[in-house]
Amino acid sequence: MKVLPSASELPPGVTLVEAPAVDPAEADALRALYRDMLAIRRFEERVAEYYAEGLIPGFVHLYIGQEACAVGAAAAMEEGDRFVSYHRGHGHHLARGSRFDRMFAELFAREDGYCRGRGGCLHITDTSVGSLGANGIVGSGLIIANGAGLTSRLKGDGRVTVCFFGEGASNQGKFHEALNLAAVWRLPVFFFCENNGYGESSPQAWTTSVEHIAVRALGYGMPGLVCDGNDVLAVREAACRAVARARSGGGPSLIEAKTYRWRGHFEGDPETYRDRSEVEAWLERDPLRLLVRRLEEAGLWSEADGEALEAELKEELDRAATFARESPEPDPAALLRDIWAPPDDRAGGAGGPGASAAAGAPDFAGAADSGGVPHLAVAPDAAGPPSTASSAEPRLATGLEAVQEALIEEMRRDPSVVMMGQDMHQGVYGVSTAVYEEFGPERVRPTPISENAMVGCGIGAAMTGLRPVVEIMFADFLMECMDPLVNQAPKLRYMTGGQVRLPLVVRVPGGSGFAAGAQHSQCLEALFTHVPGLKVACPSTPADTKGLLKAAIRDDNPVIFFEHKALYYEGGEMPDTDDPIPFGVADVKRQGTDVTVVAVQAMVGRALRAAETLEAEGISVEVVDPRTLVPLDKATILDSVRKTGRLVVVEEGALTGGVGAEIAALAAEEAIEYLDGPVVRVAAPDTPIPFSPVLEELVAPDEERIAAAVRRALGREGS
Repeated sequence: MKVLPSASELPPGVTLVEAPAVDPAEADALRALYRDMLAIRRFEERVAEYYAEGLIPGFVHLYIGQEACAVGAAAAMEEGDRFVSYHRGHGHHLARGSRFDRMFAELFAREDGYCRGRGGCLHITDTSVGSLGANGIVGSGLIIANGAGLTSRLKGDGRVTVCFFGEGASNQGKFHEALNLAAVWRLPVFFFCENNGYGESSPQAWTTSVEHIAVRALGYGMPGLVCDGNDVLAVREAACRAVARARSGGGPSLIEAKTYRWRGHFEGDPETYRDRSEVEAWLERDPLRLLVRRLEEAGLWSEADGEALEAELKEELDRAATFARESPEPDPAALLRDIWAPPDDRAGGAGGPGASAAAGAPDFAGAADSGGVPHLAVAPDAAGPPSTASSAEPRLATGLEAVQEALIEEMRRDPSVVMMGQDMHQGVYGVSTAVYEEFGPERVRPTPISENAMVGCGIGAAMTGLRPVVEIMFADFLMECMDPLVNQAPKLRYMTGGQVRLPLVVRVPGGSGFAAGAQHSQCLEALFTHVPGLKVACPSTPADTKGLLKAAIRDDNPVIFFEHKALYYEGGEMPDTDDPIPFGVADVKRQGTDVTVVAVQAMVGRALRAAETLEAEGISVEVVDPRTLVPLDKATILDSVRKTGRLVVVEEGALTGGVGAEIAALAAEEAIEYLDGPVVRVAAPDTPIPFSPVLEELVAPDEERIAAAVRRALGREGS
């Protein structure tokens, strides 16, 4: 059975890495490698046993057969280095020092597990050993690893991040986006492909256009390394080369370790896709046997050593299993715990008024890197723009200026704030231009047109000490990064049992009115209110935009910040304060007594103008602006409805399943006895946005439609 190509079969730039000879001077280190591999093997065998007994719920993906990959890579890492795992993550964590007892407890879904029973096999995470999480979504770890690499690059701390993945992930777009971004930014990461020959049940030849995954490194200008993934010494040698390159500033590498999983893709897999002879051939290449045989030949291992180690591990595993069995089930009262991170006073709180400067901001000062770009060296108390606190009168500003002011002030205030996105130096609207000009390309980082890479990098950066602000050019493009936005950022804190914080802001302009057609004009805020763990902001004025964006940047939770394109160019009063505006606090933009109009974002101004028209008809309209949809200030809305007895909800998004439907349901559930008529919803029709300006004008509600809806709510349609 041929496992590896010959060196001559590989193209220039891809290297076959062979195992070095056993060095007796390394006796202790080599024994430790064997111990770590055997520990993983015995742990996984127990997991299979306990799963069969029904002690472990859900799915289990075992690492048996691939132990040399995790142990060899871990041997090349230093304390403080980080790693990203995937669904077969037990081995990676154990190789880096995670404990048997808490690992078992997590798999048993118990409170004393690493993730307090919320992660399980697929999402096992122990941040104390540098883990950024095992990930149940194929390829997602690749984009997250870049964020950790960015943190290390900006801090200049010398840390390296290792990203483990299977060969099936190399066919994901996220793989290509991640490798490209890592190479462009020369991030201190290396990508470690554990090629076990099967993407679930499909052989590699059925799904992949190349025989050797490492060849794909050439497309991104990084070294490709191939090694025997069952030979821990070969793996360690390859990993040492990749780590050395990353730590010295040389950038990323791609390692392909040829290995094999002995068990099915998951426990219970019928394994009809491979025959027994293939499995038996690989069993002869057991990574534990390969190493112990070499140690015995060098006189560094004996049968007695093996027996003693087996007895030691059995005792440890027995104690760990007892710990897990005796660990309590999670308290049902904890169901909603760790969805949100609490305010962090070191960062000035989660956007509350009067938040202080970031006393605990990371120290990013350092020498210039090998690319000649200086490391971040901005003091938290750097001089900001002239304060407006002493102004006698509010000044005027546009929505675009409000965004720029918030970004500049927060980046001056806190050196952990960084920006990234397409065309940061210019952009379609020029929002980031002034920020780029002040802070330069290290902190305001132009990215490839790779939304998954942008947001995924932001997630990894947020998990490791930065406060990234990611700019997506159009709200429609959020569909390109739904995995990091929906499966990753909102869930990682919860799945890890509160081990991580995600201070991430994704800024995005939306809305119609520019003849941009159906793929550049949508209002999608309602879609993201349905994702637990995401905060959603929709400001309607320059003052609210600035205050809420400041709050978003200081928040330790992921925020999607919608900026309506039309509001970039509308002016408004900017108050004489630079304080953030807390999330979850609605603003009554106009007092009234006859009907409540709850309007979202650009619809607020139109609702106010409609209210002026209706005032001449003797109708008193109260206009409530939620400002944030998650969290939603239900109390202010309900208080207004109880006062007026009527409710109209106005939004620019499509009618079906919109924000208005949620607010109508809220009123029906909690204020039905106060309603003197049905709730009226005003929204866009359920149609894509047309290109024709004539048709486009029919989509977003205008003042006339809003006024008509108010009259209908009051039974005055004929007025």
